[in-house]
Amino acid sequence: MPKPICPLLLALAAAISLPAHGQAPREGSARALLDSVAASGAFNGVILLAHGQRVVDQRAAGMARVDPRAPMTSATRFELGSVSKWVTSLLVLKLADQGALSLDVPVRTYLPEYAGEGGRVTLHHLLTHTSGIPNDVVAALRRDSTVARQSLPSAEAIRRYAAGALLFEPGARFDYSHSNWIVVAAVIERVTGRSVAANLRALLTGPLGLRDTGTFTGDFAGVPGSAWGYSGLRPAPGRRASPMPDFLVSAGGIHSTGPDLLRLMDAVYGGRVLSAASLRRLDQVYVPGEDYAYGSRVRQVMLGGRARSVAWHSGSNGAAKTLAVRVLDDDGWTVILLTNVNTDPAVLSGIATRALEAVYTRPR
Repeated sequence: MPKPICPLLLALAAAISLPAHGQAPREGSARALLDSVAASGAFNGVILLAHGQRVVDQRAAGMARVDPRAPMTSATRFELGSVSKWVTSLLVLKLADQGALSLDVPVRTYLPEYAGEGGRVTLHHLLTHTSGIPNDVVAALRRDSTVARQSLPSAEAIRRYAAGALLFEPGARFDYSHSNWIVVAAVIERVTGRSVAANLRALLTGPLGLRDTGTFTGDFAGVPGSAWGYSGLRPAPGRRASPMPDFLVSAGGIHSTGPDLLRLMDAVYGGRVLSAASLRRLDQVYVPGEDYAYGSRVRQVMLGGRARSVAWHSGSNGAAKTLAVRVLDDDGWTVILLTNVNTDPAVLSGIATRALEAVYTRPR
């Protein structure tokens, strides 16, 4: 069994009040906390703390791969899991800014062959998981694991996994469905004439110089410099791979590094990627009970004595877990946690929240 990390959160309370020598007190407290996490032996991955574009602390702990041996580094590439949905939402909004599509017309406008009830939904419904399209693709994956290794054109993937009867009227309620993103990808491909991967390069990674961010299909181990997934490292490493089918790239098939993810988030929230109107749409909560916006969540977190809006991006694919949070109010503090060893997402949330509390709490 891997060393439990949950007791570590309690032990770190003292670190918050001990600023590192030579650092601003609040930054020093956060650094002390995150350094303790990295040094504990209970965390395997990459930790990054930043203030706007400025990296305040960055740590790589443990192993990216056990055999062949590869230590974790800040350049290690991780699966982003469902953070891919947020990145795909950026592509949709960028295309909307260019006039290539609208989020508020039925997807049948772009996919006239999309028969049945699903043709009534809009991109807005798809990006917010309020479409009513059932999660048939996950049901299929649970019935037959070989579905994860299928290669299908968008039209066939929609026919198999996103063309069923709606569960409810579009917009009526929230239901987290990976099948939504099969349709999103098909619309992106139709209006641009190029794949999601090609749009990612053209619209985001190329212009922003994100050389370590891209898409993958199949086993993530095939990506150079990747962090392989493990169910645990002690007493013996247990590999845990979750192959990605090509028709789900928009939902979970994007990878990145800590520094690349920071650059992307800072560019987006700094207003250098989307129009002001599209950025407002990205940050708006459409499903209050779920804090859900477009492909991610925006939460109100008590920091420094008041509630602040925090973009909360979390993802999972097998053992890989991602948490990237950005304070939208004021000065853009960011915490990024990337791990390849199965870790309770609540633990990652606790670490990120403690770090943000540290930088917003005035020393006594």
